[in-house]
Amino acid sequence: MDYRSGQNNDNHIGIKGAFFGRAAAHFIRKRWWWLGAVILVTAFMVTQMSTLEFDNAPEIWFVEDHDALKARDRFHDAFGNDRFVFLLFSKDEMPFNHENLKAMTDLALQFETEVPYATRVTWLGNVERIRSGGQENQEVLIEQFMPEVPRDQKAIEALLLEALDEPAFVNDLISKDGSVLTMVVELESFPSDKGIKDEKAENPNYTVALKVDEILANPRYKHLKPHVAGGPHFNYMYDQLARRETSKLFLAVVGVQALLLLWLGRGLRGVVVPLVVTVTSVLWTMGAISLLGYTLNLLSTALPIMLICVGIGDSVHGIAAFYDHFDKGDNRKQALRKAFSDVGGAVMLTSLTTAAGFLAYLTTHLKPYREMGIYIALGVVFAFLLTIILTPIFYSFGKEQPKINAKRKGPKANGDIFDKWLAFTHRIVMTKSLAVVVVFGSIMVVTFFGYLMMEVESNTAKLIFKREPLRQTLDFIDEHMGTSTTLEYLIDTRRQNGIKDPEFMGSLDELMTTADAYPLVTKAVSITDLLKRMRRSLHGNQPEYYKLPETRNSVAQHLFLYEGSGGATLDRLVGFTYDMARLSLKMKTVDTGEARALEAAMRAKCEELFGGGKVEIVQSGGMSMYLAMNDILYEGQSRSFLAALTAITLMMILVLRSIKLGLISMVPNLFPVFLTMGFMGLAGFYMDVITISFAAIIIGVAVDDTIHFFTRFRSEFIRWGTYDKALKETYASVGRPITFTTLILIIGTAVFTISSLLGFFKLGILFGFAFLWALLADFYFAPALIVLLKPLGQEREEPEFMLAESYNA
Repeated sequence: MDYRSGQNNDNHIGIKGAFFGRAAAHFIRKRWWWLGAVILVTAFMVTQMSTLEFDNAPEIWFVEDHDALKARDRFHDAFGNDRFVFLLFSKDEMPFNHENLKAMTDLALQFETEVPYATRVTWLGNVERIRSGGQENQEVLIEQFMPEVPRDQKAIEALLLEALDEPAFVNDLISKDGSVLTMVVELESFPSDKGIKDEKAENPNYTVALKVDEILANPRYKHLKPHVAGGPHFNYMYDQLARRETSKLFLAVVGVQALLLLWLGRGLRGVVVPLVVTVTSVLWTMGAISLLGYTLNLLSTALPIMLICVGIGDSVHGIAAFYDHFDKGDNRKQALRKAFSDVGGAVMLTSLTTAAGFLAYLTTHLKPYREMGIYIALGVVFAFLLTIILTPIFYSFGKEQPKINAKRKGPKANGDIFDKWLAFTHRIVMTKSLAVVVVFGSIMVVTFFGYLMMEVESNTAKLIFKREPLRQTLDFIDEHMGTSTTLEYLIDTRRQNGIKDPEFMGSLDELMTTADAYPLVTKAVSITDLLKRMRRSLHGNQPEYYKLPETRNSVAQHLFLYEGSGGATLDRLVGFTYDMARLSLKMKTVDTGEARALEAAMRAKCEELFGGGKVEIVQSGGMSMYLAMNDILYEGQSRSFLAALTAITLMMILVLRSIKLGLISMVPNLFPVFLTMGFMGLAGFYMDVITISFAAIIIGVAVDDTIHFFTRFRSEFIRWGTYDKALKETYASVGRPITFTTLILIIGTAVFTISSLLGFFKLGILFGFAFLWALLADFYFAPALIVLLKPLGQEREEPEFMLAESYNA
């Protein structure tokens, strides 16, 4: 079994094939020179790969000057950056006794002195406690909650119960059931946050995460068994996961494609050459990424798989055309020259359309997708160049004069299951064309309702399978603390000391109370809570005084007294000149829809309390970034799809020299996109930062087979003059290679299903579904439309070559 067409491959595209034939002959004549050049370029690109870095920080998803980044920078300018390391200690894994709490005390001190960029470490032992300091209720004491760890277990348990009575501590430093304690390592801004770039410096996220892990590996702390989270650790773990996924999927796709080529190809050379071409194109692309100064990210995991699956098709068509001529008696050089004259133009056009499909990502506001579009477009061009250079060279070695294979003379010589299926397909299209169109149209109508059910999800934590340690840590945080993400509000009064206004404080407190009552919110923090605790402490810690000061002077006095008593957290709650305040909402990782509902409720409440334009409100935080990403994901899907559709449609119209035929040729490319979207909705698959890519990819990749089918059909119609005969010859000539390149795509992209990332797992399923339906649309839907609409005009009674013979007579 092999992927050869069993049919002549006269140049069937409006690009002069003689150029590629001459190019193949040139590469064969100078084969050692060109092999040396390819080896040198490859070696150079491999050396550049050593500087590649992964970066999965949330901000990479946004282009510069995006509103979400401006809001984040504004927030950082006012209250410092929001980078921290978060550790959770469970009573089930580490009893809260003197030995363990003492070890936590030592650990906090070591973190503060040894972790790079650490500014402050807070846990229940050293957190500020505000309480009354005298019988006259005129003194406030601000001290550490547990300056010394009691040796008596009952005393420890009493302190833990006391902590549970302090609202400021619950769901922040201790879980509401007392089973989990936390430790927070706050970090200063990284150099990159200040616009300082040092390519030689190690990634700050890595230095922080690795140092934390190094300290925790100390035998003094190993028994504590903390769950570690926070931005630096999350980014480091995500980067390591992306590295492992890239290697794993790359090796898997190479292995799968090797087995597939061994089944479909003819001999070991049919396996080695396509893989050498595509793997080399991957190495060149990775080197180019480094030279361009880009970094790798989560999406880059898909890069090798997509390049190999797409690039192999170029070699398959070239090798198939070579064997068509080689088996008919041509020597190797003649067969190669004719083969690339036949398919060189089509392979170039498919490469250009695929590159155009991926370059459509430049229209999005998603930075990783913009870069991904450039990466794969470069890789596709590299694969094309390497195909026309290396394939003739490698196939030029061997016997010069093969024996004519009588079995390969005619288009029906194979007679296997594939040929029988293609012949059956031709009969169905010619005799049941209207029924075929109705069936495919009905399928589109049904799946349209699924498309209406599709949702967009931008939370990157949900991209990870629950079996992964990183996901397990996030789930543990949500289960016990419910604080894995935040929604932040900067409320700017636009005047110095503006927050000391009792009316403003009352509105801020009402906003915080409203947020705290929302089911999704597990913790709300603002300056109003600190003021309430201060007032309560001034009145003998009596609960009825846990409320705000009532006058502007009283607010100012409470704040002054707090600072004078040694309080050190105001900088995290208010601006330096008391012109702005901060409201922090902590919550579990939730669906984007739930977060959107919370955001809308908060926006409405802010408008109610602070409407009129006197107060400016800026929203930021992790959840805000996810919501902003959600908006650009939806917009990016539409932009990239429309851009790819427009570019490829124009190219098809120009190549086919017919508006009607060009538009029909887009049907098998649009059909699988809409069908797959409908399938996603019906199957409950949400659109995420990974699956958002599939529409432009499908249309950019599926068009390759469409080009081979339609350009062949056009040339056969010109030759024979009838739709029946033209379609019959088209199925016989390119049906087989198209079928096998589709199999290569389906099986190759199926390796995504072994990924540890849920988004890639879904992508593997979606690609297989889409490429299968793209093949069926190429062979059934589009040809049926051709039969019904007759886009090339009326049929002729005699073929072109018979007319020429009559004229010559």
